[in-house]
Amino acid sequence: MTLVPSRAEQLDATYKETLDAIPDGPAEERGVAAGEKQADLALKSREGDGLDPASVNAPYPVKPAAPGVWQPTPPDYAPAAQYGNRLAKPFLLKTQNQFRLGPPPALDSRRYAADLAEVRAYGAADSAVRSARQTETATFWLGSSLTLYTEPLRVALSRADQGIAGQARLVALFHVALVDTQIATSDSKYTYERWRPVTAIRTGTIDPDPDWTPLHTTPAHPDYPSGHNTYAGAAQTVLSALVGPRTAPFDLTSPTAPGVTRTYTAWKQLADENVDARVFSGIHTRSADEAGITLGTNVARYVLQNAGRLLAPR
Repeated sequence: MTLVPSRAEQLDATYKETLDAIPDGPAEERGVAAGEKQADLALKSREGDGLDPASVNAPYPVKPAAPGVWQPTPPDYAPAAQYGNRLAKPFLLKTQNQFRLGPPPALDSRRYAADLAEVRAYGAADSAVRSARQTETATFWLGSSLTLYTEPLRVALSRADQGIAGQARLVALFHVALVDTQIATSDSKYTYERWRPVTAIRTGTIDPDPDWTPLHTTPAHPDYPSGHNTYAGAAQTVLSALVGPRTAPFDLTSPTAPGVTRTYTAWKQLADENVDARVFSGIHTRSADEAGITLGTNVARYVLQNAGRLLAPR
């Protein structure tokens, strides 16, 4: 409740319901005391970690407009988000830039020309080539990747023979991997400050189209790498470590695509759809998406290899 006071009533009710299911007595009391102690230790260890909203969204000094340089994007031209996140204290990474990506494709490269042509054609609001299935993919993965990966995590936990304590450790590792990935993502984003496709297509030197509009509104931070895909890469890595790369079929729904249910049998299928989705939404280049998978994978592997430092008794 310290971290989310707005949900205190809901958390209180869930906490009471949980305790009501446990017989009263010394064992329950010792369990509550141990939990409160660990919660206090966790909160104290993270004091001043830079993950509070004000620190994460520290003001970003926008550089003068130039080819390749990020600028606020239409329609709101909002200030950059998550600029301060690159300075937050990681849980397990040694430094925020430990897995900093190499630079994005050069603006005059064939790869970047192909990236931009793909987004221009498939990511436009009025695209004549994007299929209905591709539009559905873009809409399905439009919301928070962290939210959408909650159900796959539950599926993996239900299929992993870990016991309650083991499941708690795995949930902790999953979220630590994603938070450290978020920090690493902002480090690379604001190192390269690559403009978004909408800016490149409207104002670039290659056949500029000032009226081009993406299918979905572009988030207010640089293109490279895609945050959705850094999460996807990290999640795929942790889930594969939990139960292997493939699993029995499971269904997934999305709050941004009401009425749509998709079925998956491998964690990589989710990541592959994330890569495509951000292109079809018109908000990321494929290079930024694929780089995001790489970054998230690297961070998650490191977290899994160093889990003992996080989970050691205190």
